[in-house]
Amino acid sequence: MLDFNVTADEIVEKAGELAILPIGSTEQHGPHLPMCTDYVVATEISKRIAEKTGAYLLPTLPISTCYEHKGKKGSVWMKPDTFYSVIQDIVLCLKGQGFKKVAVVLGHGGIFIATPAIRELNAMFDDLKVAKIDFLNFFGTKDMLEILESPNNLHACEYETSLMLYFKEELVKKDKIKDADCVPQYPRDFLNYVSLIKLSKNGVWGEPSLGTKEKGEKIARVLVDESIKYMNRVFDTMEYDAW
Repeated sequence: MLDFNVTADEIVEKAGELAILPIGSTEQHGPHLPMCTDYVVATEISKRIAEKTGAYLLPTLPISTCYEHKGKKGSVWMKPDTFYSVIQDIVLCLKGQGFKKVAVVLGHGGIFIATPAIRELNAMFDDLKVAKIDFLNFFGTKDMLEILESPNNLHACEYETSLMLYFKEELVKKDKIKDADCVPQYPRDFLNYVSLIKLSKNGVWGEPSLGTKEKGEKIARVLVDESIKYMNRVFDTMEYDAW
Protein backbone atom coordinates (compact mmCIF):
# COMPACT_ATOMS: atom_id res chain seq x y z
CA MET A 1 0.00 0.00 0.00
CA LEU A 2 1.23 3.47 -0.89
CA ASP A 3 1.15 5.79 2.10
CA PHE A 4 3.53 8.13 3.94
CA ASN A 5 5.51 5.16 5.27
CA VAL A 6 7.11 4.57 1.86
CA THR A 7 9.77 6.65 0.14
CA ALA A 8 9.09 9.44 -2.31
CA ASP A 9 10.76 7.41 -5.06
CA GLU A 10 8.29 4.57 -4.50
CA ILE A 11 5.39 6.99 -4.86
CA VAL A 12 6.85 8.41 -8.06
CA GLU A 13 7.24 4.90 -9.42
CA LYS A 14 3.95 3.35 -8.35
CA ALA A 15 1.33 6.05 -7.70
CA GLY A 16 -1.50 6.49 -10.18
CA GLU A 17 -4.01 9.33 -10.44
CA LEU A 18 -5.94 8.68 -7.20
CA ALA A 19 -5.15 9.99 -3.72
CA ILE A 20 -7.22 9.51 -0.56
CA LEU A 21 -7.44 12.13 2.19
CA PRO A 22 -9.08 10.84 5.40
CA ILE A 23 -10.54 13.38 7.84
CA GLY A 24 -11.07 12.57 11.49
CA SER A 25 -11.84 14.58 14.60
CA THR A 26 -10.69 14.89 18.20
CA GLU A 27 -13.86 15.01 20.27
CA GLN A 28 -15.71 13.45 23.17
CA HIS A 29 -17.43 10.14 22.48
CA GLY A 30 -19.35 9.51 25.66
CA PRO A 31 -18.10 7.54 28.67
CA HIS A 32 -17.07 4.44 26.70
CA LEU A 33 -15.28 5.50 23.50
CA PRO A 34 -11.95 7.35 23.11
CA MET A 35 -11.47 10.87 21.78
CA CYS A 36 -9.79 9.40 18.70
CA THR A 37 -12.86 7.44 17.53
CA ASP A 38 -13.48 9.42 14.32
CA TYR A 39 -9.76 9.42 13.56
CA VAL A 40 -9.57 5.63 13.92
CA VAL A 41 -12.66 4.98 11.80
CA ALA A 42 -11.53 7.33 9.01
CA THR A 43 -8.04 5.80 9.04
CA GLU A 44 -9.10 2.17 9.00
CA ILE A 45 -11.77 2.53 6.32
CA SER A 46 -9.50 4.66 4.12
CA LYS A 47 -6.68 2.13 4.50
CA ARG A 48 -8.94 -0.61 3.19
CA ILE A 49 -10.13 1.58 0.32
CA ALA A 50 -6.52 2.32 -0.63
CA GLU A 51 -5.60 -1.38 -0.51
CA LYS A 52 -8.44 -2.23 -2.89
CA THR A 53 -7.88 0.67 -5.31
CA GLY A 54 -4.09 1.14 -5.25
CA ALA A 55 -4.53 4.79 -4.25
CA TYR A 56 -1.95 6.94 -2.48
CA LEU A 57 -3.17 7.21 1.12
CA LEU A 58 -2.44 10.42 2.99
CA PRO A 59 -2.23 10.54 6.79
CA THR A 60 -5.54 11.23 8.49
CA LEU A 61 -6.17 14.77 9.68
CA PRO A 62 -6.93 14.37 13.41
CA ILE A 63 -8.68 17.73 13.87
CA SER A 64 -11.58 19.19 11.90
CA THR A 65 -14.71 21.11 12.91
CA CYS A 66 -16.65 19.91 15.96
CA TYR A 67 -18.21 22.97 17.59
CA GLU A 68 -21.12 20.75 18.60
CA HIS A 69 -18.93 19.25 21.33
CA LYS A 70 -18.11 22.50 23.10
CA GLY A 71 -18.48 22.11 26.82
CA LYS A 72 -16.54 18.86 27.19
CA LYS A 73 -12.85 19.27 27.97
CA GLY A 74 -10.49 17.73 25.42
CA SER A 75 -12.52 18.28 22.24
CA VAL A 76 -10.52 20.36 19.75
CA TRP A 77 -11.65 22.04 16.54
CA MET A 78 -10.64 24.58 13.94
CA LYS A 79 -12.80 27.31 12.45
CA PRO A 80 -14.77 26.29 9.35
CA ASP A 81 -13.02 28.85 7.14
CA THR A 82 -9.64 27.50 8.31
CA PHE A 83 -10.71 23.96 7.47
CA TYR A 84 -11.99 25.14 4.09
CA SER A 85 -8.53 26.44 3.23
CA VAL A 86 -6.76 23.37 4.61
CA ILE A 87 -8.76 21.02 2.40
CA GLN A 88 -8.33 23.13 -0.70
CA ASP A 89 -4.59 23.60 -0.12
CA ILE A 90 -4.00 19.86 0.26
CA VAL A 91 -6.09 18.91 -2.77
CA LEU A 92 -4.49 21.55 -5.00
CA CYS A 93 -1.04 20.43 -3.82
CA LEU A 94 -1.91 16.90 -4.94
CA LYS A 95 -3.25 18.22 -8.24
CA GLY A 96 0.04 19.99 -8.89
CA GLN A 97 1.86 16.68 -8.51
CA GLY A 98 -0.27 14.86 -11.05
CA PHE A 99 -3.04 13.39 -8.92
CA LYS A 100 -6.18 13.99 -10.97
CA LYS A 101 -8.59 12.28 -8.58
CA VAL A 102 -8.92 12.84 -4.83
CA ALA A 103 -11.33 11.12 -2.46
CA VAL A 104 -11.95 13.06 0.75
CA VAL A 105 -13.15 10.56 3.36
CA LEU A 106 -15.12 12.11 6.22
CA GLY A 107 -14.88 10.12 9.43
CA HIS A 108 -16.74 12.84 11.37
CA GLY A 109 -20.36 13.61 10.58
CA GLY A 110 -20.30 17.31 11.40
CA ILE A 111 -17.90 18.67 8.77
CA PHE A 112 -20.52 20.63 6.86
CA ILE A 113 -17.97 23.07 5.40
CA ALA A 114 -16.42 20.21 3.40
CA THR A 115 -19.27 20.30 0.89
CA PRO A 116 -18.74 23.86 -0.42
CA ALA A 117 -14.95 23.43 -0.32
CA ILE A 118 -15.12 20.34 -2.53
CA ARG A 119 -17.87 21.78 -4.73
CA GLU A 120 -15.71 24.82 -5.51
CA LEU A 121 -12.68 22.69 -6.36
CA ASN A 122 -14.71 20.69 -8.85
CA ALA A 123 -16.30 23.79 -10.32
CA MET A 124 -13.17 25.89 -10.74
CA PHE A 125 -10.33 23.58 -11.71
CA ASP A 126 -9.72 21.56 -14.86
CA ASP A 127 -7.94 18.18 -14.67
CA LEU A 128 -9.32 17.52 -11.21
CA LYS A 129 -12.05 15.30 -9.79
CA VAL A 130 -12.78 15.41 -6.05
CA ALA A 131 -15.25 13.02 -4.41
CA LYS A 132 -16.65 13.57 -0.93
CA ILE A 133 -17.20 10.25 0.85
CA ASP A 134 -19.55 10.74 3.79
CA PHE A 135 -20.33 7.51 5.66
CA LEU A 136 -23.72 8.89 6.73
CA ASN A 137 -24.87 8.51 3.11
CA PHE A 138 -24.62 4.74 3.43
CA PHE A 139 -26.84 4.30 6.49
CA GLY A 140 -29.87 3.74 4.29
CA THR A 141 -28.38 0.94 2.21
CA LYS A 142 -29.95 -2.51 2.45
CA ASP A 143 -26.81 -4.09 3.89
CA MET A 144 -26.43 -1.45 6.60
CA LEU A 145 -30.11 -1.62 7.58
CA GLU A 146 -29.73 -5.37 8.05
CA ILE A 147 -26.85 -4.84 10.48
CA LEU A 148 -27.99 -1.93 12.65
CA GLU A 149 -30.84 -2.51 15.09
CA SER A 150 -31.20 1.01 16.43
CA PRO A 151 -32.80 3.79 14.37
CA ASN A 152 -30.73 6.29 16.37
CA ASN A 153 -27.13 6.28 15.19
CA LEU A 154 -25.67 9.75 15.48
CA HIS A 155 -22.80 9.78 17.99
CA ALA A 156 -20.99 7.19 20.17
CA CYS A 157 -23.87 4.93 19.17
CA GLU A 158 -24.40 1.32 18.09
CA TYR A 159 -22.60 2.11 14.81
CA GLU A 160 -19.48 3.77 16.25
CA THR A 161 -19.28 1.43 19.23
CA SER A 162 -19.36 -1.61 16.93
CA LEU A 163 -16.64 -0.18 14.69
CA MET A 164 -14.36 0.64 17.63
CA LEU A 165 -14.88 -2.81 19.13
CA TYR A 166 -13.70 -4.19 15.80
CA PHE A 167 -10.84 -1.77 15.08
CA LYS A 168 -9.50 -0.88 18.56
CA GLU A 169 -11.23 -3.03 21.15
CA GLU A 170 -8.54 -2.28 23.71
CA LEU A 171 -9.54 1.42 23.74
CA VAL A 172 -13.22 0.78 24.50
CA LYS A 173 -14.43 0.98 28.12
CA LYS A 174 -16.66 -2.08 27.88
CA ASP A 175 -17.90 -1.82 31.46
CA LYS A 176 -19.50 1.54 30.63
CA ILE A 177 -21.31 0.57 27.44
CA LYS A 178 -24.41 -0.97 29.02
CA ASP A 179 -25.52 2.22 30.77
CA ALA A 180 -24.42 4.65 28.05
CA ASP A 181 -27.60 4.63 25.93
CA CYS A 182 -29.03 8.11 25.45
CA VAL A 183 -31.39 9.32 22.71
CA PRO A 184 -32.12 13.06 23.01
CA GLN A 185 -35.69 14.02 22.17
CA TYR A 186 -34.63 16.59 19.60
CA PRO A 187 -34.08 16.55 15.83
CA ARG A 188 -30.46 16.53 14.67
CA ASP A 189 -30.62 20.09 13.37
CA PHE A 190 -30.83 21.35 16.97
CA LEU A 191 -27.05 20.93 16.96
CA ASN A 192 -27.09 24.18 14.96
CA TYR A 193 -28.33 25.93 18.09
CA VAL A 194 -26.77 24.23 21.12
CA SER A 195 -23.97 21.78 21.79
CA LEU A 196 -24.55 18.04 22.04
CA ILE A 197 -23.58 18.23 25.69
CA LYS A 198 -26.66 20.39 26.28
CA LEU A 199 -28.94 17.82 24.66
CA SER A 200 -27.39 14.61 25.99
CA LYS A 201 -26.54 13.90 29.61
CA ASN A 202 -23.42 11.91 28.69
CA GLY A 203 -22.46 13.05 25.18
CA VAL A 204 -24.05 10.02 23.50
CA TRP A 205 -26.75 10.09 20.83
CA GLY A 206 -27.84 6.52 20.23
CA GLU A 207 -27.81 3.04 21.74
CA PRO A 208 -24.23 1.80 22.14
CA SER A 209 -25.47 -1.16 24.20
CA LEU A 210 -26.46 -2.76 20.87
CA GLY A 211 -22.91 -2.56 19.52
CA THR A 212 -20.82 -5.68 18.95
CA LYS A 213 -17.47 -6.50 17.41
CA GLU A 214 -19.19 -8.77 14.88
CA LYS A 215 -21.41 -5.92 13.73
CA GLY A 216 -18.33 -3.71 13.47
CA GLU A 217 -16.66 -6.10 11.04
CA LYS A 218 -19.79 -6.18 8.87
CA ILE A 219 -20.23 -2.40 9.01
CA ALA A 220 -16.61 -1.86 7.99
CA ARG A 221 -17.06 -4.13 4.99
CA VAL A 222 -20.18 -2.21 3.90
CA LEU A 223 -18.47 1.16 4.32
CA VAL A 224 -15.49 0.11 2.19
CA ASP A 225 -17.60 -1.40 -0.57
CA GLU A 226 -20.09 1.47 -0.67
CA SER A 227 -17.32 4.09 -0.56
CA ILE A 228 -15.57 2.57 -3.57
CA LYS A 229 -18.84 2.18 -5.44
CA TYR A 230 -19.84 5.79 -4.73
CA MET A 231 -16.39 7.17 -5.54
CA ASN A 232 -16.26 5.36 -8.88
CA ARG A 233 -19.74 6.56 -9.80
CA VAL A 234 -18.75 10.16 -9.01
CA PHE A 235 -15.58 9.98 -11.07
CA ASP A 236 -17.35 8.27 -13.98
CA THR A 237 -20.01 10.99 -14.00
CA MET A 238 -17.57 13.90 -13.90
CA GLU A 239 -15.64 15.34 -16.82
CA TYR A 240 -12.26 17.06 -16.81
CA ASP A 241 -13.72 20.48 -17.46
CA ALA A 242 -14.50 23.37 -15.17
CA TRP A 243 -18.22 23.94 -14.82
